[in-house]
Amino acid sequence: MKKNNGLKNKNTVMIGLIYVILLGVFNLLVFTIFKNHSNVFWLSYGFMTLAFAVQIVSMFLAFKTADIETAFFGIPLASFSVYYLCAEIVIGALFMIFQQASLTLALVIQVIVLAAFLIVAIISLMARDTVQEIGNNVKEKVADLKMVLVDVEMMRDRCSDPELKEKLRKLSETIKYSDPMSNETVEGVEQRIRRQVSALGAYLDDNQLDEAAQACKELELLYAERNKKLAMSK
Repeated sequence: MKKNNGLKNKNTVMIGLIYVILLGVFNLLVFTIFKNHSNVFWLSYGFMTLAFAVQIVSMFLAFKTADIETAFFGIPLASFSVYYLCAEIVIGALFMIFQQASLTLALVIQVIVLAAFLIVAIISLMARDTVQEIGNNVKEKVADLKMVLVDVEMMRDRCSDPELKEKLRKLSETIKYSDPMSNETVEGVEQRIRRQVSALGAYLDDNQLDEAAQACKELELLYAERNKKLAMSK
């Protein structure tokens, strides 16, 4: 864990150095090429510098999560931030070349470009966060189902009755090879499964073998229902 954090911090520093170099080159070129510094120049320079800052923040927001699936949805934001930076550099450079242009025109155009990017960035972040939330919910449900398998296997190991032990073995196989995904369609079935597993454990503790065998049968039916509903919902 410490090694990963060290590598992450090192990469962050290296990326920061890249941006420092780019900003240094940018400022060197701007103040070397353009000798006349009118209000239009300073306005454009400010928007261009802001574009660099926005791009840095966008990259951080796009890939701040370690989750691979969610990070994938940050790629559009990272791409759009690069497009915005390039567009702003081009627009700003044009206004620096034609500094006799209207200050209002320079302001309006660059504000519109910035506003368009911010709208796209917000939509991209909303989509990314929605995917992350759905992914976390699915992972949580899958983890719950795996815990059910562990509980049934532990019941099988402590069961001394051969016939019931075989039923528990078959049940554990059913659980193991059932569809690992989950969604709202089977939420009710999964709640019944959890209640039935708890009842099965109580029957085993009380040595109620007939009731435990019936619970195994009902769980088999519940998993069959769950798998059918999942298949229909895909």
